[in-house]
Amino acid sequence: MSSTTVRLTRKELYEEIWKISVAGVSKKYGIPYARCLAKIKAAQIPVPPSGYWTKLNFGKSVEQTPLSGDGDAVVELLQETSLSTADEKKTEQVLPLQEETASEPSSASSPVDTPPQKPPEVEIAQMNVTPPETIEKFGQAYNVYHRETLYQEVWTMPVTEVAKRYKVSDVAIHKVCKSLDIPTPPQGYWAKLRAGKPVKKLPLPPGKEQTKLGIQTGISHLANPPKTTASLEFLPEEERQVVLNVAAQILLPQEHARMRPEIVAHRKRIAEWNKRKRQQERKFGANWNRGRREVPPPFAEGVSEEQQPRTFRLIDALAKAMVPLGWRLTEDLRFAREQDAVTLTFSESTDQILHTPTKEENLKLLEYEEERKKYSWAAKPQIRKYDSVYNGRLSLCVNGARTFRDCRSYVLEDRLGDMMLSIYGEAEQVKQARLAREEAERQRQEQERKREERRQRYNEEVDRTLALVNCASDYEIACRIRSYVSAMEKAHADQDLSAWASWARAKADWYDPTIAKEDELLGKREHEKSQESKGPQHKGYRW
Repeated sequence: MSSTTVRLTRKELYEEIWKISVAGVSKKYGIPYARCLAKIKAAQIPVPPSGYWTKLNFGKSVEQTPLSGDGDAVVELLQETSLSTADEKKTEQVLPLQEETASEPSSASSPVDTPPQKPPEVEIAQMNVTPPETIEKFGQAYNVYHRETLYQEVWTMPVTEVAKRYKVSDVAIHKVCKSLDIPTPPQGYWAKLRAGKPVKKLPLPPGKEQTKLGIQTGISHLANPPKTTASLEFLPEEERQVVLNVAAQILLPQEHARMRPEIVAHRKRIAEWNKRKRQQERKFGANWNRGRREVPPPFAEGVSEEQQPRTFRLIDALAKAMVPLGWRLTEDLRFAREQDAVTLTFSESTDQILHTPTKEENLKLLEYEEERKKYSWAAKPQIRKYDSVYNGRLSLCVNGARTFRDCRSYVLEDRLGDMMLSIYGEAEQVKQARLAREEAERQRQEQERKREERRQRYNEEVDRTLALVNCASDYEIACRIRSYVSAMEKAHADQDLSAWASWARAKADWYDPTIAKEDELLGKREHEKSQESKGPQHKGYRW
């Protein structure tokens, strides 16, 4: 172990801090974060306040605290490196190049936590490491995990950020670390590091396996938002900036602050439902009304009573930030905007513990033991071995698509901004789906209208054609009558047929649609109708 002193003026160190953050400086020069921060405070150099990088990431205006005092004063930062004797002689040559090339992450701890938005500290940590090594097998990309490199990475940045680099989930990184026997930071490590408290870095134990292959799924737990959530490209630019600014500043209300009236009313409905449930269970047992069970209100199940106030505080924080932006909170606590609504679903993880038999179960076991002594066919009672108990870790699913979970790096309260942006993104997805359904329905109705119009035109054409045929049939009958009258007059020239011929020709004129003569008794003939319907026909007695 050797040490190298990095000498910078107060002004140079001040400019680097406000450009790449304290975490970036400690990463750049390979200095433990706590030691670097102590040196900066001792030199009375101002550092970016809390929320500075988040505001900067959202494009919001920020103020830089000016440097007071002598800017040319030198600050010495002690850099620790593990170098061989030969390499120690080259330290002065290597040190100036650290700003441009850093092939591997340093062993210094990074204070990066996982806030609602991606801070510049994380971006710098990612820029200062080489891309992961990958190979192609069977048309699929595989990550090559080197034990020493992965050990340095998980102690330099949170596992969730390491997972982004390898394009896998944080669960996959934990599994690889376990298989390679790589220790990972305990819970609360990054929070203590950010607060400047002393932390302990576990050493890397000896291991036989030094590399491991893992399929690159392309999934990262924190880098998997809907396409419209991250950029909000579907919003006008002015509204988009407002939404991003609100998301950057969203805060959790105080524990005993009054909640919105919709939440208060819904909590009363849950309390009444729980009261009815307990009454029914006391009366009918745990399996009360199993076949016809009353549907519980939203958020009444899936979360323990201890965690329910926490879920409502999260909803209240989101509602108080989003209602002024044109949203409304429905009676069942859904976030609605215009015609579209987004549903939030909370669930709490459970742990399995050994089941402690109840008094009734112990009696059943005693009865079984007694029966087994007498009868070989005695059946052992079925008693479960484990019980599932809530462990306090909440998950929030936005409209069944995006999920946020309590984990070692953050809790749901730290992700309010991401939740708000996710609600916006899911609302846009719901809106586009609704518009697609409406467009499909409009096209269906248009096709139905065209089919009906064609059907009517077809029927009209059929009616006109049949009318034409019926008129032609009448005209043919009229012509036949006239021909018949002429033939009769010619055949019976010696007889006086003038009266009959006049009557017959009048009937021919009655049949003839070109004349359409009205008959004194038969009336006017409806030539367009069929022969069966237009007669002439005999009438009954009631005519």
